[in-house]
Amino acid sequence: MKIICAGFPKTGTKSMAAALRELGYNVYDIEEHVDLHLDDYMDYFDGRKDSQDLMEKYRDVDVCVDQPACTMWLTFFKHYPDAKVILMERESAEVWQQSYEKMFNYHVDKHHKWYEQYLSWFSPTHAKWIRFCKNCHVRSAAFIDYFGHRENWGGAECWMYQYEIHNAAVKHIVPRDQLLIYKVGEGWERLCAFLGHPVPENVPFPKENVGGGTPGNIMDKIQQFKVMDKIQDELKTSFAKILLTGGLFCAAVGGGVWAFRR
Repeated sequence: MKIICAGFPKTGTKSMAAALRELGYNVYDIEEHVDLHLDDYMDYFDGRKDSQDLMEKYRDVDVCVDQPACTMWLTFFKHYPDAKVILMERESAEVWQQSYEKMFNYHVDKHHKWYEQYLSWFSPTHAKWIRFCKNCHVRSAAFIDYFGHRENWGGAECWMYQYEIHNAAVKHIVPRDQLLIYKVGEGWERLCAFLGHPVPENVPFPKENVGGGTPGNIMDKIQQFKVMDKIQDELKTSFAKILLTGGLFCAAVGGGVWAFRR
């Protein structure tokens, strides 16, 4: 592990991931965290294992960014103390909170289904995904729930305090020579100087997931993750079993009635 991106979601995480890939780094973003290591994270979050096994999975990864790695930055830093840390920040805690909530609202409006809470009965992976999201949300916004229940999101101040406390901890703990405090929108110069890279020629700094509430953002992309395909496969298998069981039951009852009437 060479670089730990400690910035919260909606602090330019997708742009930073793209920039670091442009510089040649192997980057694990939320897609890799979820598709490759959902079970490992849940073993850790649920207390079945300590962090050692999870951290070992990242030994050959250059960079980690976004949830849940950004809110677990200290766990990563303790295991990889020589790593550099990039703390991405927005203009203010209020600006960050509004952007983060906008992204959540987009998910609720575009992707949340009223029956979603019941899908975990039929898909073990869906149950893990829900618990995974709850762990991420309590670390970043101080509420324990999935996206879909706005009434459980808590107040904006709670979100902002979480952001401010997180950033203060990073600045206090990480040695100055290992820390870059990066303001969203800065561009290449300070980032490349910190990492010892020349500035890429004729390559604009990436701008990804801008706004959080526009089509094509990370909430849309999550629907294409491999873990979502796995959830769909499990649901199809479960519903097929239910239909088969129901058909056999009806056949048995019908056969019994026919035999009795004879």
